[in-house]
Amino acid sequence: MTCATSAKVLVKATKPTVTVSYTEPTTTADGTPLIALDKTTIYYDLGNGPVKTMDVPATKPTGGGQVSQTVKIPIGPNEEKSITICVTATSRMRNDGPPKQ
Repeated sequence: MTCATSAKVLVKATKPTVTVSYTEPTTTADGTPLIALDKTTIYYDLGNGPVKTMDVPATKPTGGGQVSQTVKIPIGPNEEKSITICVTATSRMRNDGPPKQ
């Protein structure tokens, strides 16, 4: 899994959580209307490659739902890190779409 489109966030040990908010896609990678969205997946990257943090069930098969999830980032005490967050979408046929910012 590669995060081509992503968001960078500064995380501190005093607040090691990030709220990730996004709108589910409504079209497939080729532009056709989405009819079988299964889930979106949130990843974080501390610099060693993406790590899956959670799967979020689709709000409906056609997508378009507003999603907001809080993700805890595993950093040590007194640390401060710039991390990358990305989200992918997966259809019921298990085809991953391109990452969303």
